[in-house]
Amino acid sequence: MTLTINRAPVDNAGPNATICSGTTYTVSGASASNYAGIQWTSNGTGTISNGTTLTPTYTPGAGETGVVTLTLTATPNTGCSISAVSTMTITINGAATANAGADATICETTTYTLNGTATNYASYLWTTSGTGTFSNNSTTLTPVYTPSTQDIINGTVTITLNVTANTSCSNTSDAMILTVHRQPGVSAGA
Repeated sequence: MTLTINRAPVDNAGPNATICSGTTYTVSGASASNYAGIQWTSNGTGTISNGTTLTPTYTPGAGETGVVTLTLTATPNTGCSISAVSTMTITINGAATANAGADATICETTTYTLNGTATNYASYLWTTSGTGTFSNNSTTLTPVYTPSTQDIINGTVTITLNVTANTSCSNTSDAMILTVHRQPGVSAGA
């Protein structure tokens, strides 16, 4: 008789990864040997395509953030009974958001307090298309903007909240228009 001795399956799901929400991740660096078949599963709300290859793609579910574990299972060849199991994690970071607030109108004799919001950011900075100034070095979400003489002459200025993402996500920005009305002037004559 001939006794065939098959080797037990071995697998490695590859290194952990970090992505931004709304993007997909294709596994790289996974390996397997001595197997009859492989299958990927996850504990996330997303989907896995090409789940029977060593390079599947994970598509996060709508709004999915946090840590998702992908599990690679290699089923054994005939004669072996224990599958090989390996895991890797994908950290899904929320995308950075910026909201400069609604457009506003002021009189030339007043200042304007901005009311911005941002999420998932490392830093943010206000900028202006004009030559006015910000209080607090423009690094707070609610700085006070003081229009310059040129801003007043132009009548409008675009104020932008620029947000630097805190992770692998893209930076973003949002703008609002500040309209500066002139103070009325009258003369009764001589």
